[in-house]
Amino acid sequence: MQKYGFVRVSSQSQESNSSIGYQKKELIREGIPEKNLRIEIGSAASAIHKRPVFQKLIEEELQENDLLMVNKIYRYSRNTLEFLKLQYNLFQRFITFVDLDIPHSNHLATNKLIAPSLSAIAAFENDRRKERQRHGILAAKKAVKYKGHKTNINKTLVAKVKDLKENKKLSMTQIVKLTEKSRATIYKVLKNELGFISNRLIKKINTQTIF
Repeated sequence: MQKYGFVRVSSQSQESNSSIGYQKKELIREGIPEKNLRIEIGSAASAIHKRPVFQKLIEEELQENDLLMVNKIYRYSRNTLEFLKLQYNLFQRFITFVDLDIPHSNHLATNKLIAPSLSAIAAFENDRRKERQRHGILAAKKAVKYKGHKTNINKTLVAKVKDLKENKKLSMTQIVKLTEKSRATIYKVLKNELGFISNRLIKKINTQTIF
């Protein structure tokens, strides 16, 4: 029997922080040989074919009677359906899965029994994480710290588009070329700043529509 450990962080910015070191240290302490640790950077919500390290571990390296260990279940999967599919795959091959963050057993039959609960916990934790992110964004907005996406629309651009469209009667393609802005940006200027109906490029003034 071989014991493998899976270590994951979401982004490159996390690669050099203490998370990877902590995960490795804990798995080694639980008896996972360092040579059997597999490390990946990417989202656990992604499909398995988009996670090459994890895919190779599951499909090629793990063999019958092996054990796979993670520090927390969301290192393994954040999608309930995907989790259950992976669990079924492992159980069919007599591979034991252990999550150190919750009560667990090295006994395969016991793990089969608690698998549905594990998937529910994974989904619950993912929902809680998203809820914390939403609350954080709302709090930052209230503190005027959340700026969102920086717009490239300003008074100069609005005035230029107004002149090109209303005075020079240029087409959308011509305006895009002259301003060197995207069509989406020019549509926003016409609709939100100049009162045009963007899908028809006409302008509505009071109850009259002019072309």
